Amino acid sequence: MAYYRSYGAAGEVTGSCHLLIIGKIKILIDCGMFQGAQEALNFEPFAFNPKDINYLIVTHAHIDHIGRIPLLVKNGFDKKIISTRATFSIAQLMLKNSAGILETKKEQLYTTKDVDPALELFGNFLEYGESMTLDKNIKITFKNAGHILGAVSVKIKFFDKGIKKSVIFSGDIGQRERIITSQIEFWKKSNYIFLESTYGLSVHEELDISIKSFKKQILKTIKKGGTVVIPSFALERTQEILYLLRQMSNNGKLKNIPVFLDSPLAINVTRTFLNYPHLFNKEVKKIIQRGENPFDFKELTNTYSKESSQHINSFSGAKIIIAGSGMCEGGRVGYHLVRYLQDKNNLVLFVGFQVNSTLGQKISSGERDLSILGSDIHVRAKIGYVSGFSAHADQKELLEWVDAVDNIYCVYLIHGDIPQLKTLKQKVKTQLKEKVHIVKMGEQIHL
Repeated sequence: MAYYRSYGAAGEVTGSCHLLIIGKIKILIDCGMFQGAQEALNFEPFAFNPKDINYLIVTHAHIDHIGRIPLLVKNGFDKKIISTRATFSIAQLMLKNSAGILETKKEQLYTTKDVDPALELFGNFLEYGESMTLDKNIKITFKNAGHILGAVSVKIKFFDKGIKKSVIFSGDIGQRERIITSQIEFWKKSNYIFLESTYGLSVHEELDISIKSFKKQILKTIKKGGTVVIPSFALERTQEILYLLRQMSNNGKLKNIPVFLDSPLAINVTRTFLNYPHLFNKEVKKIIQRGENPFDFKELTNTYSKESSQHINSFSGAKIIIAGSGMCEGGRVGYHLVRYLQDKNNLVLFVGFQVNSTLGQKISSGERDLSILGSDIHVRAKIGYVSGFSAHADQKELLEWVDAVDNIYCVYLIHGDIPQLKTLKQKVKTQLKEKVHIVKMGEQIHL
């Protein structure tokens, strides 16, 4: 018998954790951290015994997909972790950074000493288009999910009482057109799909329009001497922003305008990205083949130390600051928000999804009076948002991804807020004529 059970990202976006049981073999797909309003769930005991898990497959290195792996290991999981090499390289940085943040909390989920034992379990690497046999009756294959560098969707083929079956876990699916990474790959056949639904209700702005809007908003602000603060995710989004700013620099648009990358994690991730040139799209590959760095330009300063970060304040006039975190829940961006949110000439430009109840969501949704790092702040700065940079597929692209697959028995919707899930369910049912179900937390499904 084969069963699926949900232990995260069911009826909401974060905390991805999915258990597939095939006979006596237990396969966990991702073990992510809950974020935003669901944060308290991180401290709940695992509803399964980590010691019983035979395999952990990691789709990509975002914290909401890997953030509880050290806790899983701390609680007894000791088997090998399967991922791409790029995902492992990035996961090292992300988990160490996560542990450092957690150590500052009153209630600690885990500490930095818990990270190394988890990282030691990585080492079973599988790349795009490759397959691996887990058991004589179970085979897994990876395809490029187009989400972030190294991200995959995974197909698991197995025999259940002599019947051949297959299930796909989408991971997080990217848009067809991305700024720096290579394009998404599609599957041809599967019986079951567990599909992320982050933007199941939405259709993104076209990428070209978003790029023009991004550049226009920045140029308008620096022209009047204002500061642009970009809360940015260290992984993928920052590298995309640097690539676009490099274009502006090469066109002479940033002459004498200092640009600061004020995030040690983002600096480290950017360096790691350059170790995987084959995973970029054609345009970025060409730049690298010329011996150039696609994420560097003459106006850019990496402020790694605390002292160099503080020194940014000595630069008067127009400037651009890229700082983590992308949802304004940690990192150095809070200090810049305190300093620059209260000036009407400045711009805080959001370039990514904001989970409910985060500071970034409050600012981007128009709240004007906030408490940030113990300071009462009245927002006078302009608040901008660019929607088309999302690393997630929108409703149209999710439907196209599913429509490419034949032999579907049922589509199971995960990793989305309820409005997104309900809307996407209706679309899958009416437009694709497929059986579809919204997964509930803890629900057991027979495959």
